[in-house]
Amino acid sequence: MPSFPLQRHIRRPHPAWLFLVVGMIWLLLPDSSQADSPDSSDRVTVTDLAGREVTLPHGAKRVILGEGRLLYTLAALRPEDPFAPLVGWRDELKRFDRDVWARYRERFPHAESLVTFGKAANGEFSIEQALALEPDAIVFDLAAWPVLRDGPALSVLEAAGIPVVFVDFLTRPGQHMAPSVRLLGRLFAAEERAEALLTLRRKSLEAVADRLPDTRPRVLVETAAGLHPECCRSVGDDNLGRVVRLAGGDNIAAEQIPGVFGRLHPEWVLAENPDVIVMTGGDWQELSGAAIPMGYDASASEARRAMRSLTEARLGWPELSAVRAGRVHALWHQFYNTPYQFVAVQRLVKWLHPQAMADLEPEALWRHLHEEFLPLPAEGAVWATLEETSP
Repeated sequence: MPSFPLQRHIRRPHPAWLFLVVGMIWLLLPDSSQADSPDSSDRVTVTDLAGREVTLPHGAKRVILGEGRLLYTLAALRPEDPFAPLVGWRDELKRFDRDVWARYRERFPHAESLVTFGKAANGEFSIEQALALEPDAIVFDLAAWPVLRDGPALSVLEAAGIPVVFVDFLTRPGQHMAPSVRLLGRLFAAEERAEALLTLRRKSLEAVADRLPDTRPRVLVETAAGLHPECCRSVGDDNLGRVVRLAGGDNIAAEQIPGVFGRLHPEWVLAENPDVIVMTGGDWQELSGAAIPMGYDASASEARRAMRSLTEARLGWPELSAVRAGRVHALWHQFYNTPYQFVAVQRLVKWLHPQAMADLEPEALWRHLHEEFLPLPAEGAVWATLEETSP
């Protein structure tokens, strides 16, 4: 994930103060023997991706999304209005996926009134603000689990009777994506749509896996290319690295980066001389004019110009095999943290193995995803290639 300047929304209170607040809340709560018991039909129990059994006594009618990009999944599960069950969410989609946010805000203007939160993994999530909203549940990305588990936040929220649920589309999507989609489908009463989305995912991946050639081109993935001046931020063996593997490629950074993301030395990249380069981009031009425009407001020609500028300006890159062969491509960065990764697999495998996958139509798959699951049309450009003639 690209590194952006952090914006602190609310100063974190001292942990002792938080426990005092919770104690006061408990004093004000009615005695459990006299309180009205919730309707059992609303009760939802799930096992989250941290392995915790969590019960929502009142269902999920008032939810805080601790990870804003969970909206990509929620939109597929509840396209009629993905914001209806939300009272708050993390702000990064509004800040860093502005093209997507603009479209959802136009379609669902009431989304503008949602309370926004900072990043829990950085300690920026406002616990007192969450308590004030009285949510039925808070859904966090699993990346926030260590910070919340080891600090006071999780115990404070649970002591206040607020269920906390963890899902994972980032760290281990191969193992965790399907359970996370099912969990959200259960929370938001959209289990049939969750299964339909997972069926489309499974069939799309099977169409690739059943006929992958034995050869595996060596691939460099550069995340957020041009957003940072230096080369190269990349991925380890999972996340977009897994996309490379499923598409029949050999991710050259897999053994160099032990976690999800890391940085490669420019000279190492030159020495490795990859066969294919895949850059990720987004709606980040206000942050850096060198970033590759990708997304609902982008065009392939704009992305192509940005890729060409980067490859021509970097020392030694014009001589790389991938650049000389025109095998430099761009993907929308948000494939990294959404259940839409199966579309990226189909697009990448057609770049890596054009003859074996000549009949694949990732463009049609992307349109189908929008027509059947999402409240937005498939506009803009979510991939591009340095050479217009590439398949």
